[in-house]
Amino acid sequence: MKQFAIALFALFCVASSSNLNAQVDVKINPIGLLFSNLNVAAEFGVSDNFGVEVAPGFGWNRLNLLNDNDYSGSVVRVGVNGRYYLNPNDKGLNGFYIGGYTRYAGGTYTYKGDTETDKFNSTRFALGFLVGGKIVARNEKLIFDFGTGFGRALVYKFTDPNGSDEVDLSDIPFANWDIPFYLSIGYRFGGGK
Repeated sequence: MKQFAIALFALFCVASSSNLNAQVDVKINPIGLLFSNLNVAAEFGVSDNFGVEVAPGFGWNRLNLLNDNDYSGSVVRVGVNGRYYLNPNDKGLNGFYIGGYTRYAGGTYTYKGDTETDKFNSTRFALGFLVGGKIVARNEKLIFDFGTGFGRALVYKFTDPNGSDEVDLSDIPFANWDIPFYLSIGYRFGGGK
């Protein structure tokens, strides 16, 4: 939770910076709640056709490992995306875009049995490319952002708290694929060219 608070503080600092373009889009991905994730994002206009998005998030889920034990856990996520808009109009950064992304996730999973408690930490870092589109409503404030991408987890590890037992999943096919999908709704502060 401490990492999530730091990410939100960093997001606030970037949002209050006066060096960026006047456009800031704040978004939430309600689809993530179906998959036990809470994802928010803020995109800052850097130029007429380029934006940088900072996306902190929080996830909670259960893992069922080979021994049929359910591990419950929570993960903090932070991502940074660069988006190049191919044909933005006078409403600001909108329309079709391509870009790249990075995503970091770190958290802890715990299994509590009758006589023992088993715990491990997870770390995942991925990067890849994005394609998508952003639609701005007539009022030029309400936005809809949708897209997907494909990438690879360069780091994907599970370790026990003392670091002596480590499982590296980054070499396993399919486990290291990273396929983001989002359908976000948000609000634009500032805007226009």
